[in-house]
Amino acid sequence: MHRREIIARFADLGAALTSAATLARSTPAGKVAPTPGPLSTQHKAVVDSTAECLRAGRACLARCTDHLAAGMNTMADCQRAVMNMLSVVGAMADVAGFANAGPANIRSLATTSARFCDTCAAACEPHAAHHEECKACREARLACAKDCNAFAA
Repeated sequence: MHRREIIARFADLGAALTSAATLARSTPAGKVAPTPGPLSTQHKAVVDSTAECLRAGRACLARCTDHLAAGMNTMADCQRAVMNMLSVVGAMADVAGFANAGPANIRSLATTSARFCDTCAAACEPHAAHHEECKACREARLACAKDCNAFAA
């Protein structure tokens, strides 16, 4: 394949993606839906805190997995909590980032995310004094729960 053919294919792909994005924003009447306005301070805080929550949670999950692989079962509850939290907060991060969900739905998801963060923070608490990852995870969970609760209010 020649360079010109590759460039032409990328151009075709770009045109197709642009068309798909326009179509995805179309309303049933065929009009293009308005782009969401600027994010509120609380919305931005949720976007930021969910990202940090996910980063710290992945590091904590790796620590838990290492301990469990070494036969230390004391991290089992922490691992379960962080696995579930990662899934729920990951969904919250996606929905908050898309910034196009209905207010009732995103508030409900924020409330649920805060609950999972609180559960995970409680599971990390016994390990926070011994492992930096658990301490960072717990702190990120508490901050995320606070931001999600404020956003949901």
